[in-house]
Amino acid sequence: MKRLSSVFGVAFLATAIAGCGGNQTSGVGDALPQDVAGRLSLTMPHYVPAPVKPDRHPSFMSPEAKKKGALLYAGDWATNDVFVYDYPNGKSVGTLTGFDAPYGMCVDAKGDVYIADFYGGTAVEYAHGGTSPLKTFTQVGEPMGCSVDAKGDLAVTSFDPGGATVFADGDPSKGTTYTGPCEFQWPMGYDGKGNLIGIGEQKTAAISACALLAGSQSMITLSGCCTGPITIDFPGGTMWDGKYIALGDQEYGGTFETGVYQATLSGTTLTMKGSTPLEGCLSNYASDVNPFILGKRNTPANHK
Repeated sequence: MKRLSSVFGVAFLATAIAGCGGNQTSGVGDALPQDVAGRLSLTMPHYVPAPVKPDRHPSFMSPEAKKKGALLYAGDWATNDVFVYDYPNGKSVGTLTGFDAPYGMCVDAKGDVYIADFYGGTAVEYAHGGTSPLKTFTQVGEPMGCSVDAKGDLAVTSFDPGGATVFADGDPSKGTTYTGPCEFQWPMGYDGKGNLIGIGEQKTAAISACALLAGSQSMITLSGCCTGPITIDFPGGTMWDGKYIALGDQEYGGTFETGVYQATLSGTTLTMKGSTPLEGCLSNYASDVNPFILGKRNTPANHK
């Protein structure tokens, strides 16, 4: 069994939430859960946290970290820390502590990183290379991930109940919560037009794409996903890649590998434009929650 972990590359070269390794624990003992068709059904409700308490040691960052143009932030559920590395050489430059299951992350136009603390029930903002929280965002349910749009609004995804809380201008006091129609929601991401999109699940295990369209006051279900041609077996995160909406699948093609679908949105319909399988992470299972491409324009906040 393996357990979820997450990685996110930030600064102005923002990139990826991913998880190659760690221990993954099933809530049904040693037998992997299956759906009615007999396929593996490795969705978030089956996972339970390891008995690890938040690390109360002080956070630290090397002086060189603040000078780097790109840092890689890796959330680790085994230690409840967020490890920071120089990108691309992989040198360790710091550790952020005090989390309880750090999960998805995002970055704004300044390079500040936002960390969704799943069991902590908050999202926390840090300056690029910083060690002290700048802001803490509450009323976010079970925070699974986040995204910042071109206006600077911060959306924090809640896994259960599925939905998102949008904080206007990144202000913790200006949060509006939107729920459903996905009962369990994986990390949502803004596209280049201000639409907030993500893949979620129902209690029946049905998978669908849910969205809060720009200017709307309620979430809806999008067509075009997720049974073909965009076929998602185990939802991952969603993110703007600079041109397309990138939809993650942790069981791409029904296999133990991860893949990304590239899509466009017209009205309320998603259309697939391509897909990319990711291989070589692990031979038996790769729980890459949100893998994305390096680039300076791959989030709306930095798409200028």
